[in-house]
Amino acid sequence: MTRTVLGSVIAVLLIVGSGGVAVAAPAPAPVPVAPVQAPDVPGSGAVAPIAACMAPGDSIELRAGLGAALGTAIGAITGLPLFFIGAIPFGIIGGVIGAMVGSTTYAQDAWRAPKGC
Repeated sequence: MTRTVLGSVIAVLLIVGSGGVAVAAPAPAPVPVAPVQAPDVPGSGAVAPIAACMAPGDSIELRAGLGAALGTAIGAITGLPLFFIGAIPFGIIGGVIGAMVGSTTYAQDAWRAPKGC
C-alpha cells in the first residue's frame, strides 16, 4: 500500500510539473488572414468560412494534465465505496484514462487547425 500511495503522489507531481512547463511556454503569434470571396457568387460580398486557430498556450501537456487531474478525481470518488482502498487504484486508472483522452482531443484539434496559425 505504501508503494501505491508513493507512486500516485509521484504521478501527480509529474503531471502537475509538465502542466507548468506547458503554461510557461510562449504562444506563437497568430497570422492575420483576410476573408476570402466565395467563388460561387462573384461580387455578392459573401465570404467563405475560415477555420479558427488554436488558443494561445494550448498544448498537449496542458490538456493531458487537466484530463489526468479530472480522471484521478473522478476515479478516486468512484473508488470510495470500497473502503478507501479502492480510491487509490481507481484514481490511478482514472488519471491514466483522463490523460489519454486529453492528449487525444489535442491531437484531433491540432490536426483540424489550419497550418500556419
